[in-house]
Amino acid sequence: MTNALNLSLIEGRLTRDPELLYTKDGVALCKFDLAVNNSTKVGDKLIQDVVYIGINVWNKVAESCAKYLKKGALIRARGRLKQNSWQDKEGVKRTKISLEASGVDFLSTPSNNKNGGEKVPF
Repeated sequence: MTNALNLSLIEGRLTRDPELLYTKDGVALCKFDLAVNNSTKVGDKLIQDVVYIGINVWNKVAESCAKYLKKGALIRARGRLKQNSWQDKEGVKRTKISLEASGVDFLSTPSNNKNGGEKVPF
């Protein structure tokens, strides 16, 4: 079996502040969720919907994300999609697709932080 291409580029706004964690080996992991807005024209109406996707970022990029990003920041993330499965407390199987990001572009920061919404200089 050959590997298929698994490469995604996602742009959206953080729905919460990033969470920085460290593995037992001291590797940084930053987790946050993005809201990606979509619109589709159906007849004369424009239908709006939102897709929420979890983002995992590792190493130095993780530390930069935790330091500079806040809820509401606009970013572009690239990486591979990963599907996680687990059972909740009631025994129901749950799944979530997340992006294991290899890179993050900081497009803007939220206007409520100290730099007034200006682009982060990266």
